Amino acid sequence: MRQLSPSDYPWAEPARTGLLTEETLHEGDVSGEVSGRVPVAAVGSNASPTVLQGKLGGLLSTGLPIGEAQVERLAVGHSAHVSARGYVAAAPFAGAASRPVTVCWFDQPQLEAMDLTEPNYQRVPLPGSMPCLLGGEPLTGVEVYDSVHGVLGESGSPLELRDQAGVLGWLGRRLPTHLAEVMDHDRLLDPGLREQVRCALATSDLALPSGLGDG
Repeated sequence: MRQLSPSDYPWAEPARTGLLTEETLHEGDVSGEVSGRVPVAAVGSNASPTVLQGKLGGLLSTGLPIGEAQVERLAVGHSAHVSARGYVAAAPFAGAASRPVTVCWFDQPQLEAMDLTEPNYQRVPLPGSMPCLLGGEPLTGVEVYDSVHGVLGESGSPLELRDQAGVLGWLGRRLPTHLAEVMDHDRLLDPGLREQVRCALATSDLALPSGLGDG
């Protein structure tokens, strides 16, 4: 498995449809593989087969169906916290446009394992105002990981997803000087520093609600 640098988050890969195993993604139609599984829209690194293989390991023995879909009024920005690996992760929020997403259909053991890898998020249903279309047809029961910390933004406007250099620069121009000076991945590995950043985001009104519970 290739090394994943925090500076390259979310480690984007070409969107594909197929059945993911521990070894590879077997491309092709997965409509016959999704019964009894929970569809979850990925807005960050969970769209990467490489990341999913690292998270699920042997649980992929049952396969993981993956497909491409469109979600109405879903936007992607950044969670208002710093992850344990020192990057600022993606998070969804209510927007205005239609967005392509990768949908993964997890069985129960896979879903429980995924929840454990997302301690800063809660898995919630997509609001009714955000229909998910798969091949032009509505896909029901779709869920998404919503940040428990809110999303980055200011003056009521969430920040759209940027690369890591862009979001760290954005933070560096807005956080108190002692924190602005340490906006790099290596220093942000320190848990105490990450907590200082999270608290500063909240007290500086740079953490906004996602709006996913409003529709």
